[in-house]
Amino acid sequence: MHRTIPPFIWLPLTLLFVLAACSAQPQWDKPGVSQQVKQDDMEVCRRAAAERGLVDYPSQVNAPPGWGDPEAWAVMDTYSDDYRYHADIGLTAACMRYKGYQQVPAAK
Repeated sequence: MHRTIPPFIWLPLTLLFVLAACSAQPQWDKPGVSQQVKQDDMEVCRRAAAERGLVDYPSQVNAPPGWGDPEAWAVMDTYSDDYRYHADIGLTAACMRYKGYQQVPAAK
């Protein structure tokens, strides 16, 4: 028996892949700064954002002894990872803006 995948399933996925392939990440720009300095500043900002993200959204995998099912705690850790991921992006951007950079569209 041959089954056809309905369009309401494959169409959004196709559009998502096309958009992901066509989109480019915005770049950070600051006049008079070399590529090496920009990379160093980005690394400093990413590390600072990651450290702050761990403070704000700590890993919750290690459940206290006797506190129920460890798998439930692993689900909570997934939430922490998700929040930390989005916080890292925002904190990195705030750090780069603080250093005087501006986000510009990526050159194609």
